[in-house]
Amino acid sequence: MNSKLTMIGGGVLSIISAWLPWVTMMGISQNGFMGDYKGNPGLFFVVLGVIIAVMGLLNKKWSAIVAILFSLIVCGLGFKYYSDASEAAAFGASAGYGIYVMIAGGLAGIAGGVMRFLTKKNVVVA
Repeated sequence: MNSKLTMIGGGVLSIISAWLPWVTMMGISQNGFMGDYKGNPGLFFVVLGVIIAVMGLLNKKWSAIVAILFSLIVCGLGFKYYSDASEAAAFGASAGYGIYVMIAGGLAGIAGGVMRFLTKKNVVVA
């Protein structure tokens, strides 16, 4: 699989996750843009997703490092939000599928960045 497409896919999944439900409590779902007391974390994930996708397009080793770092942030926050929703399960909350998409986007960005380091460039000898 192509590392470029994997990183771009990870960035796109990170962006999409901002609009998907993150937590459902008492039949009400909230995404990254509906939090009353925590601001707009969805905007943060849109920015991170754009950066990851752009780093995938650049096709440089340093851009893979940047994409891995930002993907680690996305994935880590996804696990944190999942943990928060699991702790609130006693109050009727459950993790929404947006968190799973967020984690998948972070993991795809990490995988794409690592793949870029593992691929060898073909050298044409004339």
